[in-house]
Amino acid sequence: MKNGSIRIALFTGLFVGIVVLLSEYFIPKTSLITNVIISGLSALVGGLIGYKLFFPSKT
Repeated sequence: MKNGSIRIALFTGLFVGIVVLLSEYFIPKTSLITNVIISGLSALVGGLIGYKLFFPSKT
């Protein structure tokens, strides 16, 4: 496993945690399906942001 992959995974986990905590704080009574959708989308976005941060393009 490359060092960049570990950084991306840690960044994504931290990003998902923050988004889930904020969504629970601002929207306290959401269903399980909504929480799963928010978690999945934040993992996707966090992974994309982490990839852009830790593997910049060489152009």
